[in-house]
Amino acid sequence: MATITLRSVKGSPLTNNEVDTNFTNLNNDKYESGDAIAASTLSASSHLTVSGETTLSIDSSVSAAGTDQSGATALTNTFNVINTATANQGVKLPDATTGKVVTVLNDTSVNVKLYPASSESIDALSSNIAKDLQAGHSLRLVAVSGSKWNSLQPVLIYDSSGNRVN
Repeated sequence: MATITLRSVKGSPLTNNEVDTNFTNLNNDKYESGDAIAASTLSASSHLTVSGETTLSIDSSVSAAGTDQSGATALTNTFNVINTATANQGVKLPDATTGKVVTVLNDTSVNVKLYPASSESIDALSSNIAKDLQAGHSLRLVAVSGSKWNSLQPVLIYDSSGNRVN
């Protein structure tokens, strides 16, 4: 945001130099067509249309841990690829916020536990209970409230030869 010297704050008329500095600051901080937009949060009251390539957050090297909800590895990205685990280790979803979507791919040879955040649930399971994610399978979940995740149909993944890998 541009730094502007205001007469009402200064308590006296602006000098020519202060006026010029205001214009320079506004000119430097303006958006121009073609500029990249960076935002930590982007909201739309109706629809958001994105054209071109978009990249959502991904962690392609998640290591499952622990054998209960408190010891499970916290997932912090939109797409999460578990590539290290021993049987029944787990990962934990972020806090549910209505509309949040998370995808988890178990790219290991063992089943892992997918836990909700504390006091939350997945599908029809009770609060704090893990859902099993089989080896080589993926799951896309959407938060339908501030405390409940629903899983969508599994995401099918194919290799470059057209063979289903999950």
